[in-house]
Amino acid sequence: MYSQKTIDLAKEIAETCTECDRCMKDCVFLQTYCENPKILFEQFLAEDLAAIIPYSCTFCGRCTVVCPLQLKLADAFLAIRQDLAAEKLPLKQLSGAVWHQRLSCSRIFSGLNRGK
Repeated sequence: MYSQKTIDLAKEIAETCTECDRCMKDCVFLQTYCENPKILFEQFLAEDLAAIIPYSCTFCGRCTVVCPLQLKLADAFLAIRQDLAAEKLPLKQLSGAVWHQRLSCSRIFSGLNRGK
C-alpha cells in the first residue's frame, strides 16, 4: 500500500531521530498524536497509523527547522497522505473536499476570466 519512498522516509526518521523533543515544543499536532516522532514512525512501520494522523499535520515545517538533524517530518506525512489518496480517499470527512475541487474549478462555478 505504501510506496518505497514513504517507507524510506519513515525509516530515516525512526532510525535517526534522537528523541531530543525540540520539534515537540512548538507543534500542537505532534503533542496531540505522539510522544516523539521516533516512536510515531516506528509505529507506522510496524502497524500503520490512523489516517487522521498524517492528515493533521499542517506542513508548517517548524519541526525541520528546529531539528538538529533536519529530519523532514512534513515530507513523510505528505508521502503517507499521497499513498492513502492513491488508494482512495482515506477519511470520509474529506469527501466534500473532492467535490469542492471538482466544482470550484468547473466553468459553471468559476468566476475566473479565462480569456474566452
